[in-house]
Amino acid sequence: MFFIFMLYLPMSYKLPTMIVENGIGTTSTAAMVAGFSTLVGIPIGVTFGFFFKKLRDKIFPLGFFLVTLGFLLTAFSQNLVILLLSMVITGIGFGFAVPYMYNWLGWAAPQNSVNLATTLVLVMVNVGCFVSPTVMGALSAFFGSEASNTLLVSAIGFALITIYALVHYVRVHNIHK
Repeated sequence: MFFIFMLYLPMSYKLPTMIVENGIGTTSTAAMVAGFSTLVGIPIGVTFGFFFKKLRDKIFPLGFFLVTLGFLLTAFSQNLVILLLSMVITGIGFGFAVPYMYNWLGWAAPQNSVNLATTLVLVMVNVGCFVSPTVMGALSAFFGSEASNTLLVSAIGFALITIYALVHYVRVHNIHK
């Protein structure tokens, strides 16, 4: 969860700059776009149980694939329509991925340690958010100073998580055959 939130947070602090740099709109546009993503993610999170019953463990790689796709579209957006589409995709993906990760925590942690494990994960989420500007700034410096480069680095990070999720899904389901 540390890496997930470290990679996701640039959507909050780089999106306004990217929108202005790319001539898509103003910082007010960024507030509207970010709010749009949240509005999409909330009903997905609320209906996570329904989707999980249908998709089961496929929701893990699917969620991160959608987040990766959303971040790629965001990084390369040149107009408001594509940017809003990227927010819908990102919101759906994050609404699938994060609840699944918390479920996974509940499955993986020893029964008598679930509360401790949850506390540690929440602390790591906050640490990931705290270090995100520094770490992501250092990583994106290799690509240039534009805000979209930080979102591209996030997309690459989420692509690596997606690959892990796919490998994990295949490995687990091959073991249980």
